[in-house]
Amino acid sequence: MVAVAATLTGFWLYTSSNAQPNEPVAVGMGAADAVQGVLRAGKPTIIEFGANNCVSCREMKPILHALAQDSRIAVADVDILKEREYIGKYQIRLMPTQVFYNAQGVETGRHMGKISAEAILANLGMTPAAVTTTAITPKAAL
Repeated sequence: MVAVAATLTGFWLYTSSNAQPNEPVAVGMGAADAVQGVLRAGKPTIIEFGANNCVSCREMKPILHALAQDSRIAVADVDILKEREYIGKYQIRLMPTQVFYNAQGVETGRHMGKISAEAILANLGMTPAAVTTTAITPKAAL
């Protein structure tokens, strides 16, 4: 048992040190529920449950990658064909399914199928970081 815990801890440290800082977290069940680990970050979170052989799930990858660049939120991607335990635990009925959580880790909504980055941010109660509100100055009369 100690050897398994040491191996998992070593794997976690290895993947943590080699992971890109702004990439969606690929979640695996391991010894504990890794989704709950992502939720402990204390940020609004989107978890996508899908699979690499699902076309819609693959089309969501660039959107998730772009959202992962926003430091205000946490993004995780769960391959439910590799981690089948998540299907029942999180009541996944369709791929992809996005589950939205607030900063306290409470589920606030779900979406099944493809969804835009703007709609994801709206479900998280956020606005795009790149959007700035500036006063529009009228053009001078010619």
